[in-house]
Amino acid sequence: MKMEVSIKESVDELLDTKIFKTIEERNGEKFSIKLAFWLVRYVLMISSMRETLGINFESILIKLHGEDNFKRILELTENMFFKIYEQLNKKC
Repeated sequence: MKMEVSIKESVDELLDTKIFKTIEERNGEKFSIKLAFWLVRYVLMISSMRETLGINFESILIKLHGEDNFKRILELTENMFFKIYEQLNKKC
């Protein structure tokens, strides 16, 4: 049985999370709403590609962004999370 997904309801649920409340405090309401809508649409598109094409998550991201951009995104996020981890360890 397939469930219909309401983008508006999904965005509202996302905006009600702690992480999005923090994003709103730091970047403003308009930014957080746009980000939430973009993420919900992106998630629905990726899951739809998975269902239709039957390929793995990484292959979907490579198809969407290209292999070089995908690798760059991974590199940037890994570096960012490593720096955050280091900063948290210095505080302890």
